Parts: sequence; structure tokens; C-alpha cells
Amino acid sequence: HATAARWAARARGRAGGRALFVWAVLGAALALAPWGGAAAREPACAPAHLDETVRVAKVHDGDTLQLADGRKLRLIGVNTPELAREERPAQPLAEAARDALRRRLGPRARLALHYDRQRRDRYGRLLAHAFHEGRNLSAWLLRRGYGAVVAVPPNLDYHECYRRSEQEARAQGRGIWRLPYYRPLATTALPPGTEGFRFIQGKVLRAGESRRSLWLNLEGGVALRIARKDLVYFGDFDPRRYVGRHIEARGWLHRQRGRLVMQIRHPFALRLR
Repeated sequence: HATAARWAARARGRAGGRALFVWAVLGAALALAPWGGAAAREPACAPAHLDETVRVAKVHDGDTLQLADGRKLRLIGVNTPELAREERPAQPLAEAARDALRRRLGPRARLALHYDRQRRDRYGRLLAHAFHEGRNLSAWLLRRGYGAVVAVPPNLDYHECYRRSEQEARAQGRGIWRLPYYRPLATTALPPGTEGFRFIQGKVLRAGESRRSLWLNLEGGVALRIARKDLVYFGDFDPRRYVGRHIEARGWLHRQRGRLVMQIRHPFALRLR
């Protein structure tokens, strides 16, 4: 196929033998993939480049895989519901997301990986955009409503594609988007023990600054933190413009010095209501 040939030529000029092998594997997968029907309507998340091929040993959950070489892979751009852990029950559709990914991959699936700017997270997991039979797995999960987009700089390749995939799932009420659990929670009425990845909404009472961060303080004692190092992604951002406005945010809530804090890494995670 002409497309696969062009990609192989680009890989040869850029990285030599190893990259050429990766492109050849993906090119064959693309040539054989069933692009008609529903597949043809999927958002275009074709790889800008590929770095490595790997085999999957186990699917831990909807966004985390164990590779055959022992490494743990966290998919970039998507956050799926959390499975039960210790005393915390599973979030709705957590098992469904994991099982769907297992069925999609089958046993010992081969993946092609595109590394972004940061290859490891703070837990030591490998971070990558993963492609299986020519399909971007993060976009595949998002389009079916098995998770929500997360934008974590500097790993922002394919962000626009992921955003469109989520928009389609939300518009069609698929997966998590049909469940009340995933609707934004009012910051004045958060259930006791609310932590982890959540959608919240509330009125901004005041804005503040510290040496390393800007802050938006919401009613109900919840604070949104924007690190100064991430302001490069926010353009002309002035937190004072948000005071008195109602805002919706997505991200990980954690308790810090007696209050709930959500770190906002990218403007995608904020929406004025």
C-alpha cells in the first residue's frame, strides 16, 4: 500500500533499522485493518512516529498493561475507572473497561508504541501512546466511553484527537457519560472521603498566589492548584478573572493540610459554566 510505503521511507530516514522494523509492522497492520463501516468513522489518531514494538502479558485495568518484558505500561491521554483496592470499592464500569481492553487485545497482543516527551511517571511506569492493529488504544477507549481525557504536560501528542473521541462518546451517552456517578459533583456537597479522579464544580470565591503556584479557592473548601511551571500551557492566564464565576474541573483530588486540592496541569481540565 502506498501509505505504508511512505511511512516506511520516513522511518528509514529518521531512525534506521529499528524504527524501520516498527513502521513495517504497523504498515502491515494498517493494510489489513477493517477500515470500512464504523472503523472508518473513528477520529484520525494515526501515529506521528513509532519507537518500539512490545508484547502484552496482562491487562491490569482499562489504562494499564503489563508487558512481556516485565515493564508496566500506562496509556497516555486516558483515565479509566479505578478497580477495587484495599477498602475502596471499584468505580462504576471499572471491570467493563478492563474486560473490553482484554477482549480487544486478546492473548499476547503486539503493540507499537509512540513515546511522548516524558517516558516514565512518578511510579516508574512506562508512558506511551499504544497502537494495536493500527488503532490508537487511548482513542479507542475514549470513543467507547470507557474513560475520560487527561492532559498531563508535557505528554500532549494526540490530545486534540483524544478530545474529539471523548466528545463523541459524551454526545452519544456512551459508557461513563450515561452514569450519574461521573457527573460533576458540587464542591459544597462532596461525600466524605471523596478523593481520586473526579469531576467537580463550584463557585470561585478567591484567587491566590504562592511561590510555586497559582490558586483558585472554591466554595466548600476545595482548592485548584496551577503550578507556575505549567503556566506556559495556559496562555494569558489571570486567576482573578475566575473570581465569582462557576467553574468545572477534572483531575485527581487529594487531601492536603486539611483541605481537598486538585492540581490542574492543562487548561483543558477547566471549564467555565
